[in-house]
Amino acid sequence: MKSLAMLGMAAGAAPAAWPAHAVAADAELDVRTLQPSDLSFSTTALSVPYSIISPNFVRLDDSFADGRSPQSELLRPTAERAAGVSVGDGAFRANGREPYFTLVKSSTGQEAPYCAVIVDVESLAEEALHHNTVLTGLVRDERNYLLGWYNHASRTTGIDVCVDGEVHTLGQVTAELTTPFRLALTATGPGANVFVRDEENARGWRVLTGSDQVGTLLDLRGLGRWIANAAFDTAPVVPADGTQGQLFTVDEPFTKVGSMFGTWQATDCAFTLTLRREGPAGAEVTRSRLTDVPDNSWQYLDLAEPLPAGTYYLEVSNPSSKLSWWGNSDDVIAWGQAYENGRPVTGDRTIRVMFPPAGSAEQMLAAYRNGFGVRADAGTIVLSRVQAGYYGQAGIRDPVIVSLPDGRPYIRGHQLYFTLTNHGLAGGIPAAHMGVFRMDLRDYTRVEEIGKIYQQRRDGAVLGDHAGQVIYDPAIRRFRVLAVTFGDADVYGDFATEYTTSGADVLHGVHLLRSKIVAQGIDPYAVRVDGRWRLALSLSGRTYSYAFGDDDFREPMVAGVNDNAGIYYEGTKMAKIGPHWYILSSSGSDYRVYDLAAGLVGTLDAPHPSGWIPHPMVLPVPVGPNTRFIQLSMDGDGDPVSGAFGHLRVHEADHLVRGHEFR
Repeated sequence: MKSLAMLGMAAGAAPAAWPAHAVAADAELDVRTLQPSDLSFSTTALSVPYSIISPNFVRLDDSFADGRSPQSELLRPTAERAAGVSVGDGAFRANGREPYFTLVKSSTGQEAPYCAVIVDVESLAEEALHHNTVLTGLVRDERNYLLGWYNHASRTTGIDVCVDGEVHTLGQVTAELTTPFRLALTATGPGANVFVRDEENARGWRVLTGSDQVGTLLDLRGLGRWIANAAFDTAPVVPADGTQGQLFTVDEPFTKVGSMFGTWQATDCAFTLTLRREGPAGAEVTRSRLTDVPDNSWQYLDLAEPLPAGTYYLEVSNPSSKLSWWGNSDDVIAWGQAYENGRPVTGDRTIRVMFPPAGSAEQMLAAYRNGFGVRADAGTIVLSRVQAGYYGQAGIRDPVIVSLPDGRPYIRGHQLYFTLTNHGLAGGIPAAHMGVFRMDLRDYTRVEEIGKIYQQRRDGAVLGDHAGQVIYDPAIRRFRVLAVTFGDADVYGDFATEYTTSGADVLHGVHLLRSKIVAQGIDPYAVRVDGRWRLALSLSGRTYSYAFGDDDFREPMVAGVNDNAGIYYEGTKMAKIGPHWYILSSSGSDYRVYDLAAGLVGTLDAPHPSGWIPHPMVLPVPVGPNTRFIQLSMDGDGDPVSGAFGHLRVHEADHLVRGHEFR
């Protein structure tokens, strides 16, 4: 693997690890005249960041060596006896002559609902008909917990969500494990997964099961529980002079109701959303005129006070342009009925009813602590270790360099700093979150996560918004942070770019930030060009360029839009190549290059994984008196065993360039 020089090195100098012949090589291109079409890239390195618990973010690690489990509480969830417990000599031993069930609640937890707990299982009870079970996860008390489990008696595994004493089992599947093994639960936003590491998979972890329905029962993000019909197979157009509606019945008070609408890529669509009692002729409860509705987003009526249980009718009318209400062509929910122009029709429309949250994310996460448990008909279960902390990733996507305002990469020593989206399996897009990494430029496969950035909404929710950017601005001695509102995509589907600044060192440790929306769209990238902040992003496949008239991203002005001839492009980045700045984006087949007005310039010659939309993160790295351009990207290659999704790809330019981009 090649070595790369560090930023700010004196011209002509090279790090000791850089081969002398590479530094002395004649550069065939010159930075003063360089154009994107002069560059071609080849694949140099592939890696898959993967960790159940991110190594730098462990909150609990107990090997039961000193005769006690530190600051833990033993709980008895059922009428079964509590296990006899002994701790010491590297083992947690639970035993009993009669059926027992014991949970251990530690004093440790996380500030964000993206966490993992692992137990090492040395041995299970010898004989059992009903329970021979190990559990791992988050525990509030005897009547409230989120636990992944393996039951050797039934040869099954699954996820239990217990709310006020009622146990809901999700994702139960057959499995047969042989001790010793490691069992893990990952809780990632609305979803959860159970993993195992044993002799069957010598490469590492494998996924046993998962569920994206955890959030409907227990949402640690602080959004509240809900019932919903979120699936769809049809998008009937709302009559221009008529109405569409959905009747629904709920058995408890609710605070919000909404549905998913398609605006056919229009960004200025408006319509009226009305809530009535009983049906289309019922008394009006509330209404709202919604404007500038994003395509394929969930739109809601927020209620000042919870409405009581009962039957209600949600109605849409008066669209300003073509509008569809996503739904199902068949009847799929027992608690609702679709209508058109006040008459029942076959099928159901998308709908979600939100119930009051049990508390803010801060309150919920303070109550739910890392824990584990044992349950058996009789006999002895032995555990050798428990670990817990912040969830790492099962693969990555969305690489974006950390930079200074002028766009130069943030490099310290031989370490390049950048952000990635940590893939989260069950729960989809909201199960992911934003991590800060550093990569050794002498070995592109040496990648380490050093920071985690979450977003905290004003309503108390904590979310894993991601696909963002971090900029260190020495002029204000603060970090500028951009992200996309992906963390509640399962509830809202309204993808917007958010922005904030922080005086904390967001490159290291865990940070919860409060941001404001600055523009609709995804994959933002900002740089200061000629004294003005520029922002590029993607919206419904179009490539947008913005200019700001202020230093706080309050006054966005559209500098250009490219509709890409109707082809979907995203992964927007900006790169200084030669004397000019360019916008880059990607489709399923190529990388496009635009000027700062979003006018198409050409394409980028770089490896492009087929059938995937990788990101074209191009950056210059000084190599003595020359520059080596590299591209950070990703692919969608998955591993069905471990659940890993996406390689981090590093592509190097085939030729050195004479001179430096930043002086």
